[in-house]
Amino acid sequence: MIIKWNWGVGVALAYGVFVTSTAGFVAFAMSRPVSLVRSDYYEESLREDQKQQAEANARALGDRLAITMDGRSDLVVTVPAEQAMDLHGTVTLYRASDPGADRLLALAPSSGGTQRIAMAGMPSGHWLVQLRWTVARRDFYTEQEVTLR
Repeated sequence: MIIKWNWGVGVALAYGVFVTSTAGFVAFAMSRPVSLVRSDYYEESLREDQKQQAEANARALGDRLAITMDGRSDLVVTVPAEQAMDLHGTVTLYRASDPGADRLLALAPSSGGTQRIAMAGMPSGHWLVQLRWTVARRDFYTEQEVTLR
């Protein structure tokens, strides 16, 4: 039997190659492991929503909330004086280039709302200061980069 090569045979061959390659790709894709970045991605998304609300709460404080450097030696954290005695929170000094240098401290401002954190002896470079606190079951969060020279 001799097959005549005309346009119909070409269309049938092209369709056959397309179907075979599509089926091969589907088989390959189905054999690949499927892994999520986090196994608890739903819970993490809820925590992200809570963090965004806490950031909004902190932004609403305006200039009554501040993170500043006092020279090279001290980091000064200022929160509203009316929150100072009732808050529970943490100050995280995060160093992306050296995870071993990270520090977690209690946020414990004076009655005036300020807390000084000694930075002497800390490696110079970029740091991310993260403040998390709760007052009357209301969460607050802010972060700011500081550079030690």
